[in-house]
Amino acid sequence: MVPKSVLDRAKAFLCWDTFPDLTVQLIGLGETAAYFFPPSNDNSTVVVFYQKQAADFSRPLFLLFHEAGHLLQFQEWEKEGRAPDFRRITGESSGAIKTAFERESWNWGKDLFEDFIHAQKLDGDLLDAYEKYAKTCVQSYG
Repeated sequence: MVPKSVLDRAKAFLCWDTFPDLTVQLIGLGETAAYFFPPSNDNSTVVVFYQKQAADFSRPLFLLFHEAGHLLQFQEWEKEGRAPDFRRITGESSGAIKTAFERESWNWGKDLFEDFIHAQKLDGDLLDAYEKYAKTCVQSYG
């Protein structure tokens, strides 16, 4: 189980240590959800909705890193001149292209998550749980 404090530390890690131009909002609700907003001004934004009364914050933690993976993905696509494609695919709901797009973001997020686990000296089993959750999420786009 992942306590809320780890989610808070992940927010600090991403915003202060990794991406000075990233804004993260953690919002307690009834269900877990997350979304990446490509930069429209100087900052990118990740919003993670999580269950306030949850005993385990692993899903919002994984989603936070997945959405941060979209930031890395966007930066790479932008360098390649593919920012319009990124924005278009973000709006798609399913299909092979969307599945590959989301898988790529989960992989970028995994790299960030590994850095976080190492920096925070957390249990390495969290990475396995991240990968399992990522696989389930990616399959949902098929």
